[in-house]
Amino acid sequence: MTVVDLDDLGTCHTPSRASLSLQIVSGSSSVVVYSGTGCTGASWASGSLAQSNLPWAALSYRVVPA
Repeated sequence: MTVVDLDDLGTCHTPSRASLSLQIVSGSSSVVVYSGTGCTGASWASGSLAQSNLPWAALSYRVVPA
């Protein structure tokens, strides 16, 4: 499990483990996950209130305004 700082907008993060799902409870931030490290490859954007299995293993992410 990776805990994301939803106030850290715009920074690309590459955690040590891939994510297969996400859960977000925020009225002001969402997360874009990427299939590659360094926020490269295919992307998938969450909503600000979301719980979902991802379409592929996410290797990096970026927090964005909702």
